[in-house]
Amino acid sequence: MQPTRRHLIQLAAIPAFLRAQDHQHRNMAPRDPELLRDYRPSFFAPDDFEALEAFTEILIPTDETPGAREARCGHYIDFVLKSSDGPNPWRAAMVALRATGFHSADAKGREAIVASLAEPSHPNHSVFQLIKQQTAFAFYTSRPGMIETLDYRGNSFNPTFPACDHPEHHAKIL
Repeated sequence: MQPTRRHLIQLAAIPAFLRAQDHQHRNMAPRDPELLRDYRPSFFAPDDFEALEAFTEILIPTDETPGAREARCGHYIDFVLKSSDGPNPWRAAMVALRATGFHSADAKGREAIVASLAEPSHPNHSVFQLIKQQTAFAFYTSRPGMIETLDYRGNSFNPTFPACDHPEHHAKIL
């Protein structure tokens, strides 16, 4: 069969169409696996896990960039802790967090509790430090934290390093 002009034009358009489709979907995060959609915590009790997720969302809220919810920081912490052996400070931390009233507080109350726990003089400041440390690690090693927030490109070569254009960072020669 002899190809027609129309058939040749259609064949020529296929690579351009495929490039456009690839470009459209390149920056989209993959769908959540089913395990994450119906996640059941392994280490934490359900109410403690819900409180942990709320705490992490206060620490790294969602704004124009993804937050702890999108990075699934609570899921990561639960996953890591379920395989830990030996004494674990997280059980005592969740008991202390419950004692502050965090579990039963509304959103504004939870924010106030986190702000008070952030004060170094608070008796349960170590709870804040523990959750903050693990949340920061979970967030900045996740796709939303590393790629979407920090714009990490990985193994990329920078041919030049542009100079800083902030006047306050320039050295003054006397």
